[in-house]
Amino acid sequence: MAALMEDELEDLQQPSLPPFMAISPSDAQHAASMIQQLYSPHSTPELQQTLQKELFELQKRPEAWGLVVSFIDFPDPQVQFFGAHTAQVKIARDWDQYPSNHVQALRDMLLSLTARAAATGASRVVLRKLYVSLSSLALRISPLRNSLWPTWIQDTATLLLQPGIPEECAPEFLAIAVEEVRSADLIGENKMRMQAAVRETLPFVMELFKSRLSPELVASLGVQPTEAGRKAWLKAVEAWIGWGLPADELTSLIPLLIQLLHQEEAFISASDVLQEVLTKSSMADGKGTQILTIPLLSWVETQGSLILQESLNTGSADEMSHSFCKLLLALGEHSATYIATNILEPQVQTFLRVLLGYSGFPGWYGIDEDESEMTLPFWYLLEEAILESDYTADSDESRWHTAKLVFAEAVATLARKVRWPTVEEGYSQWTKDQLDKFHAYRRDIGDTLVNAFYILRDQFFEPFIPRLQELLSGPDTTGVWENVESILFCIKSVQEAVPLTSNKYLSQVFGPEILGRLPAQGSSQVRRTALDLIGAYSTWFVGNDDTQLLGVMGFIVQAFSEPNLSLPAARALRDICEHNRIALSKHIGSFGQLHASLPSIPDTEKTKVIQAICSVIQALPPKEALAPVEAIVTPILDKLDQALSNVTQLPEQARLVCISQLQALSGCAKGLTNNVDALFDFDAETSGPTEEEKLEILNQARQEPVITNIRDRIVQQIGKALEIWSTDAETSEALSDLIKAITALPADSTLLSLPPAPVLELVCEAARRQITAVWLNLAMMLVAQLDPPSFVTLKAIPKEEATQIVDSATRILVETTLSVLAAPGVMEANPDIVRAFFVYLMAVADHFIACLVNAPQPLRDGMVQCAIKGLSLPDRYSLVDAAKFLHTFARRGTSHPTHTTVTLAIFQQHGRQVLEAILVGVAGSAPRSTIANLVELMTLLVNKVPEARGWMQEILYSPNFEHPKLTPQVKDKFLKVATSSRYSRTTAIAANEFALVARGLEGSSFGYASATTL
Repeated sequence: MAALMEDELEDLQQPSLPPFMAISPSDAQHAASMIQQLYSPHSTPELQQTLQKELFELQKRPEAWGLVVSFIDFPDPQVQFFGAHTAQVKIARDWDQYPSNHVQALRDMLLSLTARAAATGASRVVLRKLYVSLSSLALRISPLRNSLWPTWIQDTATLLLQPGIPEECAPEFLAIAVEEVRSADLIGENKMRMQAAVRETLPFVMELFKSRLSPELVASLGVQPTEAGRKAWLKAVEAWIGWGLPADELTSLIPLLIQLLHQEEAFISASDVLQEVLTKSSMADGKGTQILTIPLLSWVETQGSLILQESLNTGSADEMSHSFCKLLLALGEHSATYIATNILEPQVQTFLRVLLGYSGFPGWYGIDEDESEMTLPFWYLLEEAILESDYTADSDESRWHTAKLVFAEAVATLARKVRWPTVEEGYSQWTKDQLDKFHAYRRDIGDTLVNAFYILRDQFFEPFIPRLQELLSGPDTTGVWENVESILFCIKSVQEAVPLTSNKYLSQVFGPEILGRLPAQGSSQVRRTALDLIGAYSTWFVGNDDTQLLGVMGFIVQAFSEPNLSLPAARALRDICEHNRIALSKHIGSFGQLHASLPSIPDTEKTKVIQAICSVIQALPPKEALAPVEAIVTPILDKLDQALSNVTQLPEQARLVCISQLQALSGCAKGLTNNVDALFDFDAETSGPTEEEKLEILNQARQEPVITNIRDRIVQQIGKALEIWSTDAETSEALSDLIKAITALPADSTLLSLPPAPVLELVCEAARRQITAVWLNLAMMLVAQLDPPSFVTLKAIPKEEATQIVDSATRILVETTLSVLAAPGVMEANPDIVRAFFVYLMAVADHFIACLVNAPQPLRDGMVQCAIKGLSLPDRYSLVDAAKFLHTFARRGTSHPTHTTVTLAIFQQHGRQVLEAILVGVAGSAPRSTIANLVELMTLLVNKVPEARGWMQEILYSPNFEHPKLTPQVKDKFLKVATSSRYSRTTAIAANEFALVARGLEGSSFGYASATTL
């Protein structure tokens, strides 16, 4: 490397410093030794922590500026880095204390140090820190109204282009400079002026780019470019494209970049830049067809295809091939519309063949190659582009035919790639991570196959059916099941796109010639996929031949004989029974055998099987369903009775049996519930009784002694289980699931549905023993059920009896919860209980406001004070729920004539504290994402409580609300809007501005951007 002239080096060595930046050599040496100690492997962690603290304090002092000069000249790279880092930190953190009359000296010093460090071979890490420091300084002084450094990019780059300085220094600075500008926290005029300054440098920068990328111009300069230099210039181009290089400037670089693709040593860097051009530049989204798309397609046809061929010959994709694959995808993303429109063109067809080559790259994904997964997003883009293209204008449908051929080839390719390897191919040696990665890859391919189906429609199935028949009829089973499984997986993956109409291909798949020939034992992978396939197409069977449906049921039931298939079998059974209730109810007798086999089914899957059987029973007329329900539920209740009676002799065994039987009861309740929306219930009868008539028939059946006795037993057993195990987390979860499944609004009732009132009493007793979020959430749900909407008005009108029940429950829950949350730190440590408590109170306020308004005063005061404390909690969700409860309480209480007076009295008593908590939160203690909720509550209080305006003024100007950034002018502006506007939206805007000022974010791009999302 050529050296700088001696006199030039001497000039760079002696930057003139203001007096306050001077530091004695001894102090500089002492600081340097501290840094060396800090990074010494012999220093203890305690010493390192002490040194870090001392150095941090040293950086805060004014004389720390002097360390920059001393440290950059130090021979130790770690000390040099600390010096460069100090310059960046001082500019970013202590700029307000820097004397404005010495800015010129600081600029000259940093320029001199940077040039000297580059010339003397400082490490890239140190140089990059210096480039960042120069950029930070420029961001401070360049965008001023009277700019102190408008030509900072040209000045620095010109300095780094001097002979003797490594070629990569100037482009690395250009890249960092524009990246710093791009991410700078500037808004308004400062941002506009800085952007204008950068735009003014474009002629200079573009001339540099073209001179360094064009072989002819490089030769004319008489400079032999290094590989590192070329990479650095290409990285700089990429950074400027990311900043937003205008299209007219970019077009002059694109031919040069494409030309560099012919040079192997420059290929990867040029490819990276072109990917940026195609996807993130002003030329993205299909622009520049003539200068970008067509030349790149031509290059792919003549040169790029050779890269793929070389990779196929060697059996692996090297770094260059991997980069080429990424470039192909970027071109496909950019030019999907062009490719779809011109799919008959030879260049486009070559592009598609090459991309298909990478989609089907030999080997197993995640083991031998990673490129095939990269190509998957392109097929979605091509499918969209084809469907949006005007193929109907083709009289011979040639383009549509070609598009189908392309996607048919893609499907065939992907079907090969999803195949699992055999043991002989190394399957048994795959690690868990490799298996998980391949599972995720198959899911992604499944999504891609859906895109292919939208092009191919029923033709998607055409090649698969004869192939399945061929595989299943052959004598040799080696590798057969892996191939069969891959095809079944492909068919399963497109289910969401397949119409629910008759389909001859699916009829063959689920018929005896394919499903009927699958193994009855062993080969668990293909059987598991077949079960998943059945479950996925459960809605397709509706309206089809019952014989076929029964054949599918036989395949499912057969799988229960093998424990490793019981889970997918149970899932498939549940889905089939859920969506084919009416068709299967005609064969309800055959389900007796399935119920009889329950003891042989693993406990973990019994619940799903019971749910499946009960979903078929649900389709029977209510009175006909009584006997089957009794047959299923009675054994469960008998086992539960036995477990509850054995709790003293075998407590743990009794607990486990109780949990399993509670889960079985949940399965019954879920199965008997019709979860299919009437609008989408394709299995439902088209004519019959109305909903009101159906409900009346059900209610008559519910009065039968046999089912009444069963419901009474369930309530008793829930009560006993709660009494014994309400503090056990696992049992509580099982009880919670059961209560959610077995209680419902009247319109959703089943034969087993329990009335909410006795269950709410049981839940309250459990909460008394130990308050948890589980019981509070259940209580909230049951409160809503006690106030169901009317069939006629669809409005909830609480009845007096229900009000009394909720009043009693609320007193118990509020007393219990407040007694627990009153202890110091409990609210902060238990956000789940806090949230559930406020959500419960919200439900009561919404449905039974009288229970809150008429509650004893100590309880009212306690819940309001708890909510006020909630407004200052660190957990944002607890804070939001506290604000929502107070808002609901105030709104519902003041909207009801009989409760207005008491509600106003409550908020006249506590309103000042509520407003103080709100204002403190807006001013900084609350997360900014909660401001909208706080403001909504504040606006309501200001509009409803006459004293609120005066309270706000008192709070804002009290000594306790002193804030260095909240000046009287800021407070006046906010107060005026908050007390005069009746709309929370207007107040929210003012509150956001108030919050930005309080947090020191006023005028920052982060503050502005985040405020617009609130």
